[in-house]
Amino acid sequence: MWTVTAWLQHWLDGRSRLRARTRVSYQEHIDRFLAPHLGEAVLEELTPARVQRAFEGIAAHITPRGQQVAGATVQRVRATLRAALNTAVRERLLPSNPANALRLEGRQSARPVVWTEQAVADWRNGGVRPLVAVWTVEQTRSFLDHVCGDRLYALFHLAVMTGLRRGEIVGLRWADVDLERGTVRVVRQLQAHRGAGLVEVAPKSTASRRTLMVDHTTAAVLRRHRWHQQKEAEEHGRVWDRGGYVFTAAGGGVLAPERLSRLFRKLNTSSGLPPVRLHDLRHGAATLALAAGVELKVVQAMLGHASVLTADTYSSVLPQVAREAAERSASLVLRDAGRVRRQVRGRAGQRGSVPVPPGTHRGPTTGTARLSHVQVRL
Repeated sequence: MWTVTAWLQHWLDGRSRLRARTRVSYQEHIDRFLAPHLGEAVLEELTPARVQRAFEGIAAHITPRGQQVAGATVQRVRATLRAALNTAVRERLLPSNPANALRLEGRQSARPVVWTEQAVADWRNGGVRPLVAVWTVEQTRSFLDHVCGDRLYALFHLAVMTGLRRGEIVGLRWADVDLERGTVRVVRQLQAHRGAGLVEVAPKSTASRRTLMVDHTTAAVLRRHRWHQQKEAEEHGRVWDRGGYVFTAAGGGVLAPERLSRLFRKLNTSSGLPPVRLHDLRHGAATLALAAGVELKVVQAMLGHASVLTADTYSSVLPQVAREAAERSASLVLRDAGRVRRQVRGRAGQRGSVPVPPGTHRGPTTGTARLSHVQVRL
């Protein structure tokens, strides 16, 4: 007889073609969640009710930081269990998969929240901080001004403008960059793996393997960065690592993703700006692109998302986007209201009607004039 823990480990050990990062994730799901809550159960006696109780316990799990485990994590743990039990069904150890009937409470994943003036005030007064936050345009500009003298300024500039993932940006090589055409190809990422150090792996998904167009200013920033890097290489001579990476540690070595995150946190603190994660620059790139009028499908391709983005995932974090859309709609409908009303009244032959000045619209009950054309500036 198999216990659930023994079967899960047997199943994982037999998956020889897994990517290293995926194997680590599966092992974490087994060790942290499935073994403690379900591991002692006998595989052949596993029922949907037993699985349901286990996942209710997993969903109530409190992390070392004192927070409830994220709903997305619970979903991934369920996917791991279902995959392992499907194998058990194929090997006729189970008549059916008891995890298929599992019901999970729908939890909305944390969505990006913009650092508005009120949000900043709440953070400064009481330490209230959103799980996922993005800077405003002005805050983003302030950060870039703050780090303009840093040797990795081009990295932060590129992250802000394109939303590249951390592993993608440290895995970028000069062979992937065409400054004349203004393109950046994403064909790999660098990841840290236990016992293996930093390794190059394929992008996260097929959609993640993409070519980005960059603006002239970003191309100029990269060109200047390459010139400074060549000067550094000349100073270090043979010691310089000739790996061809666009962004490196001092001395030319590979820039570890976690080291980059620590540097970003340090620069964020010294800038005096409200805190965001390095990954939040990716969310920021999406929201800023949407604010500039870029279509949602184009933003999806820029970020390399495999699934279609929902409109409220990013656009809701910039209140002015919704505000300006409302003003544009009102302007379209109401800007000629006075002229249309005069034409209607004229055709009806009404006498004694009071002309309505162009550009105004009377309210339905009060009769007070409303400004119908609002100047909207993006």
